[in-house]
Amino acid sequence: MTKIIKWLVIKWNQLWRTIWFNTANIECNNNDIEDGVYKINIVIDWTVYNWAWCFRKNINIFESHIFNFNKNIYWKIIEIIILEKIRENKKINNTDELKLLIQNDIKKINNIKYNVLTFWTFDIVHAWHEYYLKQSKKYSDKLITIIATDKNIEKLKWKPPIYNINERIKFIKELNISDKVIAWDEFSPLKWLDIYKPKIICLWYDQIWFSSKLKEIIIERKLKIEIIRIKSYKKNICKSSILRKQKI
Repeated sequence: MTKIIKWLVIKWNQLWRTIWFNTANIECNNNDIEDGVYKINIVIDWTVYNWAWCFRKNINIFESHIFNFNKNIYWKIIEIIILEKIRENKKINNTDELKLLIQNDIKKINNIKYNVLTFWTFDIVHAWHEYYLKQSKKYSDKLITIIATDKNIEKLKWKPPIYNINERIKFIKELNISDKVIAWDEFSPLKWLDIYKPKIICLWYDQIWFSSKLKEIIIERKLKIEIIRIKSYKKNICKSSILRKQKI
């Protein structure tokens, strides 16, 4: 089960820098988090980075190795998405042993891919669509957005979309959030689960389309997929039904 925490980056003992690994450290008093090394994503100013974290519960400190990152973020509040525990903490005898252990952790974490699927109609793209995709992106190594075809929307809403599927795909691609944007396949809707093998599916807080039987499908097929509902965003303003009326 994923967890999200927000905290302040602090200065710590800076041991890791002496062995050529940049780090960021935060204090954390979350009792739900166990000792260990984790695959995580971290969000700094809406940019998602892939990191590895070592949590030491006895001192309530997350000590982190940062992948491909070299910026000063001391005293900055960052958002941490804890995705998966990869091992228990180990006692280290010397720096050479620590280097080797970290290198092995990096290889293992890089081999764990978090594909995240998002589904929607995306007719009249507006602020909550962007919010939904940005929130979903936090959990992913690769964010795949699947857009309902024109036929799907007619079946779902009993009327055609304002913009056709090619236009809607173009709009979402222009947001530059999703790593892949594709059209839904009305003949084989579950094929995306088989192709991308997602770790997580992110749904809008009140999304019914595709989600009504999703849990049953996951249980029936014994899939290890977590469903995350993204919280609402200005629901009395940023809503397709309201914007559709304004457009008309």
